Amino acid sequence: MINMRLIINKRNKFLFLEILAVLFGLLYTVLYIKEMKICFLFAVLGACIYTFLCYKKQIFAEAFLQFFYIPMAVYGWYNWGEFGEGVYSVTQHLIILSISIFSMIFLSFYLKKNTQSKSPFLDSFTTIFSLSGTWLMVNFINEMWLYLIAINAVSMFLYYSRGMKLSVLLYAFYTYISLAMWFGWKVFF
Repeated sequence: MINMRLIINKRNKFLFLEILAVLFGLLYTVLYIKEMKICFLFAVLGACIYTFLCYKKQIFAEAFLQFFYIPMAVYGWYNWGEFGEGVYSVTQHLIILSISIFSMIFLSFYLKKNTQSKSPFLDSFTTIFSLSGTWLMVNFINEMWLYLIAINAVSMFLYYSRGMKLSVLLYAFYTYISLAMWFGWKVFF
């Protein structure tokens, strides 16, 4: 009976942490779109929790990515600007895309060979392209939304496969926001 209680308490703890991380992620997203600099505080809080959760769920590259978001949020705070303020040339975008693809392939083989990652290819895709998309985001390059559309859609499947159902809803919301921002749709907040 004690073992069952420990399992239930552990699940509740993870669920509570996931709820907090989702709420911080939602706050970050809404405040970012409303161009409120305080958004980065919620980015840090959510990333800290997701780093822990992803590590525990053996989504190792995603855990690294969440950890990476912490200094990027600090950088975003200090580099605050406006949407579309930065501009990259087609050549710069092709370089970022090429480096991202190469890095994703390398990381997926590394994870498959050297870790117990349950989804090394998906984990690598979301991690590497999120690194690139985050760099574009904190530098206010509008094409970040294209990266985020793909990343968020794939992340829904990744989190679902690891049993993090609330995170699936968060990434569905992120996918909608990314599509809305890229296509100029009216968002509901």
